[in-house]
Amino acid sequence: MSDGFKPICVNRILVSLDSSSHSYAALQAAVELAQHYNASLQGVFIEDITLLNLAEMPFRQEVGEYSATLREISTDGITRGIIVQSRWVIRTFQKLINQTNLKGDFSIQRGKVLEIIEKESENCDLLVIGKAGTNTLKSQKLGSTTQALISKGQKSLLLVEEDNSLGYPMIVHFDESPTGMVALESARDLLDDGENIIILLQDDDPTFFQEKKHDIVRWASKNKINISIHNYTTRNFGRFIQRINGLKEGLFILPHIKNIESQSLIEYCLENVTLPVLLIHPAVSDKKLS
Repeated sequence: MSDGFKPICVNRILVSLDSSSHSYAALQAAVELAQHYNASLQGVFIEDITLLNLAEMPFRQEVGEYSATLREISTDGITRGIIVQSRWVIRTFQKLINQTNLKGDFSIQRGKVLEIIEKESENCDLLVIGKAGTNTLKSQKLGSTTQALISKGQKSLLLVEEDNSLGYPMIVHFDESPTGMVALESARDLLDDGENIIILLQDDDPTFFQEKKHDIVRWASKNKINISIHNYTTRNFGRFIQRINGLKEGLFILPHIKNIESQSLIEYCLENVTLPVLLIHPAVSDKKLS
């Protein structure tokens, strides 16, 4: 394995918040990571202008998610709801910050959610966001904002589902690209003493598997860390994901590589893995591994 790759450097973390349970789980994870990296934490609550504009439209009714009853939408009602949400979020953010020695700032902004998150994340190294709210038809569904952030992939991104937390097992999907190597180094950086990293290694090509397994074992020995290697084929990858589905504590690390095969794998993992998922997007070159 080539030397010279380093873990992601995190000095400032941005967490986008609302009043959902997904968002609260994201905030808890952001605080924990900020403590690990000794990073500052920026919280933002966005008053969604798209939602406010919806209340001005002539057809202003919504169907209850569970009751299926029609309800009138009003600007005043939405505004009051936003104010209540923002107050709760501010109190929760300050409470968690006050329990630590972290530096934290919070802002309330109005506009389009995606545009504000992108703007605020320009000065941050890591973005933390909750998964979209679940519903009775499909749990763990990703919202459009989350999908757009993943597609653009400008920052390393941690996605957290409700009631889930960072911890172990720590699982890394291995990729021999520079981004994949940074993902592996980032896992090492996050590893606690006495714990180990589970490394997923593709076994479609036996020669590739044996070669990379040897490289990974040598890397682990050099860094004096414990690992376990789980091989998979493209056909049976879903079986491993099923085995960890439902876990409420841990971390799943993926290199954010923009090709069709990798994007498909990322989407599959985000839809099916309940653990917090960290997408690594470092500023690395596309040089080949030596």
